[in-house]
Amino acid sequence: MKNTPIAFGICGLGRIGAQHCEHFTEHADRYKAVAFCDLDAARAEGPAQQYGGTPYTDFAQFLANDEMELVIIATRSLDHAANAEQALAAGKTVLLEKPIGVTAQDRQTLLRLNREYPGKLFFCHNHRFEPAFANTQAIIAEGLLGNVQVVKIHKYHDFSRRNDWQMRLDCGGGQLSVWGPHLLDQAIQYIGAPIRDVWSYLRRVLTPGDADDHVRILLTGENDIVAELEISNAVALTGPYCTVYGDRGTLMYNQEQTELHLKYLDPEFNWPAATASGDTPALARDTYGQAELPWIEETRAVEPSVNMWAFVEQEIARHLHNTLRNGVPFPVKNEDALEVVRLTEIVKQQNPQFNWID
Repeated sequence: MKNTPIAFGICGLGRIGAQHCEHFTEHADRYKAVAFCDLDAARAEGPAQQYGGTPYTDFAQFLANDEMELVIIATRSLDHAANAEQALAAGKTVLLEKPIGVTAQDRQTLLRLNREYPGKLFFCHNHRFEPAFANTQAIIAEGLLGNVQVVKIHKYHDFSRRNDWQMRLDCGGGQLSVWGPHLLDQAIQYIGAPIRDVWSYLRRVLTPGDADDHVRILLTGENDIVAELEISNAVALTGPYCTVYGDRGTLMYNQEQTELHLKYLDPEFNWPAATASGDTPALARDTYGQAELPWIEETRAVEPSVNMWAFVEQEIARHLHNTLRNGVPFPVKNEDALEVVRLTEIVKQQNPQFNWID
């Protein structure tokens, strides 16, 4: 069993499902495609012919495939939790695409499934494996930035009046559900403590749909680290993707996630003892009693230099294989993924102007 490929199937063969097909079949020693399911027969038949396996249009018949060990759920967002429950009940291991849950009831279902099927339910928060994110975490751990105070993560899409299903709430759309899980997951990792406070505002700016296309969320951890998140289809002049403020320096990287820019104090430097004076300051402009600081500035290429979109897919597949075949703990902890859904529900409650699906 340990050395045999994982026989897997995919239900939902839209854009994300097609990406899973491509990257989970890259290493024949790790995975073997055996089944594909979609309501559109042509979408199931295409990958079945390309990768091997049986096409299905009926989910129950798909789940009855005895050879299939792993089911990847990439159906419409509102169906994710229910489809995961059906697959687990059929004896399968499940990798559930994000958003893992869209409603408060979804969260309760997933909490229950996590208890009832230990070691069988996994969540596809694959952007945890972005190289720039991993590089930034390593630099923080190295201590170059000192104690982190604020992290800003801003995901900007093209300035557009997006009008597909992802801008319809009755389809589980809106940027809170589409990209929110990725940024919330990264923020949880940066904060590294339970979330104490949530503040948010959501807007419908350009889309003709009824869902949110501009999202702003502030999270504060019990350790007082703040994460500021913004996702928008309505920003014409974009800024950095990520900025980290520490008490010894700052790190920043762009939307393309190709370079890290750092400015930090020389590690040998220590602040001298000082007190704040209440005296009247001099009229002449000065440095407020501070000597010139020993700054170090550098630009680092993000490593590895890869196609980020393909890399995060390859990494989720690699890690899941290591878990299922070698017993290595899966790096995306279920409690973190379920916390993302909890935070999402709080944001919805703070924005009752939207007609959220119950």
